[in-house]
Formats: sequence, C-alpha cells, structure tokens
Amino acid sequence: MSQRTAIADAPNPGEVKDQMELSPAERELLLEELAALAGSIRDPAARSRYAELGDAVADGQIGGERMAELEGLLELSLGTGRARRLHGPENERLLLRLYHQTPRGAVIRARTEDANRALSALAGQSLRGVSFSALGPGVYRLEISTDRCQLTLETDRLGITVDSLGVEL
Repeated sequence: MSQRTAIADAPNPGEVKDQMELSPAERELLLEELAALAGSIRDPAARSRYAELGDAVADGQIGGERMAELEGLLELSLGTGRARRLHGPENERLLLRLYHQTPRGAVIRARTEDANRALSALAGQSLRGVSFSALGPGVYRLEISTDRCQLTLETDRLGITVDSLGVEL
C-alpha cells in the first residue's frame, strides 16, 4: 500500500471516538511501533497492557482501557520524532490524525483551535509587546500586547490554552 493511499484511508480527524476501527495502514504502523516499544518495557504489568493493545490493534478495534495505551504509544512515537524518521511525513500525518481522534488528542486539537481563534482577533492591531516566560517544567506563557488588547496563552503537555484576553476600552 502506498503512503498516499494510507493517508486517504485515514478517518475524519475531527471525530473523537470511544471505540476506534483501524484501517490496514494504521494497523501496520501501530504494530511496528508496538514491536519497537516491546523491547524497552521492563515492567511486566506495562508489558501485558501493551501486549493487549497489540492484540486489539491486530483485531482492528481499539476501545475502553486500550485507548489510554494507544494515546501513550502515539504520543511517544510522534513526540520523539520517531514516526517521521522511520515512516516518513505522510505516515506521520496518518498517526497524527489517529491521535486527534483519541480523547487526549481531541483536547489538544480543540485547545489549539481556540488559541488560533484568539490570535486571529489580533489581526490589524499594532503590536506593543511580546514576552515569553517559563512557569515550570514544560509549562510556558506567551503574553501579547497590542494597541487594543492583551492576550495571554499558556502551553503544557496538553497543548495550549487561552489564559486571558483583556480588551482596552
């Protein structure tokens, strides 16, 4: 199967599911990722959970408790760049679309869309200041001041959130 066909087979990225049916391309990629992960898992309980995920992936259906393991697997593969290095950018996008259908992935996607809506409201305004600060490990704040408002965004492992938006009258 070509990479282009694999992308075309990917489900709608805006859809969040409690139960997911996997395409053959998704199964193949996930089984490769699980095989690579299996050698590094030392904890017998974790190894068992990921083995059960492998069985579910092979069956083509993910749901219930396996959804959290799927999210973790996808976060690891996508977050480390492994998906792109080993499978190429098109299959990385396939895995990212799959991730956006999981509960955590859908939260990140929704937060990003909210932040983009807030940022688009700044169009046409004169920029007065921008500052970026670290609030803690993996938590950052971006403050943007314009001639009409101040926007504060925060990022963490669950994505970006609009912390505040103040409008000058």
